[in-house]
Amino acid sequence: MRDSLRCRRALICLEDGSVHGGAPDEGVAPELWPGTVTVIADAKASDQPLAAAFPDAEFVAAVPITRDRAVAGMLCVTDAAPRLHDPELVGLLTRFGHLASLHLQRGADADLFRVVAENSADTLIRGSLDGVRRYVSPSIRTLLGYEAHELVGLRARDNVHPDDLDEFAAQMAALGDGRIDTFTTEHRQRHKDGYWVWLEAFVRVTCDEATGERDGYVVSVRDTSRRKELETQLVHNAFHDMLTGLPNRALLYERLAQEIDRGGEFAVLCLDLDGFKSVNDELGHAVGDSVLVSVGERLLSCVDRPDMVSRRGGDEFVIIHVPDRAVSASAEALAQRLIDAVASPLAIAGWSGTIGLSIGIAVVSGSSRDGEAVLRAADEAMYSVKAAGRNGYRTAGTGEVPHVRRRPVGDT
Repeated sequence: MRDSLRCRRALICLEDGSVHGGAPDEGVAPELWPGTVTVIADAKASDQPLAAAFPDAEFVAAVPITRDRAVAGMLCVTDAAPRLHDPELVGLLTRFGHLASLHLQRGADADLFRVVAENSADTLIRGSLDGVRRYVSPSIRTLLGYEAHELVGLRARDNVHPDDLDEFAAQMAALGDGRIDTFTTEHRQRHKDGYWVWLEAFVRVTCDEATGERDGYVVSVRDTSRRKELETQLVHNAFHDMLTGLPNRALLYERLAQEIDRGGEFAVLCLDLDGFKSVNDELGHAVGDSVLVSVGERLLSCVDRPDMVSRRGGDEFVIIHVPDRAVSASAEALAQRLIDAVASPLAIAGWSGTIGLSIGIAVVSGSSRDGEAVLRAADEAMYSVKAAGRNGYRTAGTGEVPHVRRRPVGDT
């Protein structure tokens, strides 16, 4: 640089106190740094403060070095003899000052990026267009348990959950061959300890500043496991009874429609507790709720997959029974098991007693298309059991109600 400027000496002073081109004690105080290009053709005759900083120089010229639009240093050249104002020299000095400013700015930007990347709650990743990670920020340790260097050189797809892989791989392929420049994805990646973590990633292509050619991608990744848990819980709550945890009316109707569309034979059992009303009225809702929970557990213990036990509301339950043998006989055998299970004495909060069960059964053939009609038929059969003395079962369309217990139960 000194030779290009045809000067005896070139000096760079920066705000960190460093001096390039001279000894540390030869630095110029920041208050003397110019805000614009400054040329002192005859330094000995000048009263400018900058000239006094170079007592042996006859010629002084300086240009500011900037960072973030503020003066952060100075590039200065001196000579032992006075010189006329030289536009060529001024132009060269200005260009060198600009290059020094660019260098300083890039260093500052790199430092800023490092601070952001290392302290960001999100994980930042830089990758090549073939999907290989070239940089991973340290926060990956919190996200997936790996040190950053353990994932550099590897592809993200190698760590993606099998159920999410096809969609993610297709998006990365489209990014790599230029069909898309950005996408957002939510998928699971394996934690170093072996479990799966839900992630949301914002992926964008980068381009070379000089050529404009696509040269890789950057991605910001965050943990969405907690949000996924909440979403799963909300969906579960929408289709399950909050007290018993059983499927609710909405899921009952959905499953009933599915079984009807499937076209096979199955049975619907509508259950109503006998004696529950007196327990609820006399002992309070807390005991009543505990009874409902206990009954729900007993009902579940009597069925196998793919049967579904649901709570329709109050003390009413509905079971969709899909047996692998004769439907009518299997449904009646199940009804008997249900009544026997519920009949076992209950002991809750100092109260002990028994609850009965009235059950109506509707057998659904492949020609049935109306879920409401099926439920109505099972309900009517159940109410006929109530009218005949409770605590039994009946299949819709048949005659006498078989009573399976003689022990009296309370009012409904």
